Amino acid sequence: MKLSYTYFYHPEHAETNEFVIEQFEQQNVSMQKIQNVLGRGNRFIVTEGSEETTLSMGINAAKEVLRESNTSILDIDIIVFVTSTSEHLIPCDAIKIHQALQGKPNTLCYDINVNCIGAFVALDQITKYLSLTDTAHKALIICSEKFSVILDSENPVTAFCFSDSSFAFIVEKDESSSGLMDVLYHTDSSICNTVLFPPKGYSCYNSNDVMLWDKSFDGSGSVNFALNDMNGFLERNQVSIEQIDLFLFSQFSLKNINIICEHFNLPPEKVPFYSREVGYTGSSSPFLALHQYQKNVRKLQQGEYILLWTLGTGYQAGLMLWKY
Repeated sequence: MKLSYTYFYHPEHAETNEFVIEQFEQQNVSMQKIQNVLGRGNRFIVTEGSEETTLSMGINAAKEVLRESNTSILDIDIIVFVTSTSEHLIPCDAIKIHQALQGKPNTLCYDINVNCIGAFVALDQITKYLSLTDTAHKALIICSEKFSVILDSENPVTAFCFSDSSFAFIVEKDESSSGLMDVLYHTDSSICNTVLFPPKGYSCYNSNDVMLWDKSFDGSGSVNFALNDMNGFLERNQVSIEQIDLFLFSQFSLKNINIICEHFNLPPEKVPFYSREVGYTGSSSPFLALHQYQKNVRKLQQGEYILLWTLGTGYQAGLMLWKY
């Protein structure tokens, strides 16, 4: 199973966080502390008045990954659209993407919303589906978010954290030993009301609603999961932590990454962090880290081990071992 082609699309408009930080500092909110935890510099934003949507960004990313990989849409057997900010509920946006790309009739199309762990879950599902289905060989996974339309500009965490963007990648079945080795999930639903949109559900939806984000939510539970379960997860696959060539962690919090790195004494060059430059992109973030790493540092070689750790609000977290 190959995960070889990726493409990152973002709006043209970029914002630095200097204005946001100054605005909150004037309200006696310690933004330096939040900045040290999250590690942010720039964000990409769909500007007011723009016609760009979650769907249009997804279509752009999909077209470009097909073009760069020299893959015909007629070779794609599955289209999965990963988003928390879908443009349509009926029909699913994956069907809209299929139409825009002129996909073949015998294509499976579906949307998936698992918040910030969505791409992780989609890759898990698609890899297993491809391995069990004789007639399907290639899948196109597109992650897209237009966070700016639902974020609370009065909340110091959400005001400067997220980017609008889209990310696409192709998963291809082959005869090699590469691909998914194992996955482990952890769910703690006791804090399912700390991050909400709509705040009171769609039965009470108001067009002015913004995401409710309890500032106490920092993802620390998912960090404890990584600290407690990572060694055992690797041991059951007969792989040591020293054998991991690249760690792809959720790009939400630099502090959380540093805690894991210090606990396991991980070499910093093996743990990329790119949210400072591009903002936090939601479900695509660990895969965007892979994209940026291969673009800026080096290309991974077949047979190298990748360990993914990420989380989604609610919350649930996951570990994935992948052989490149």
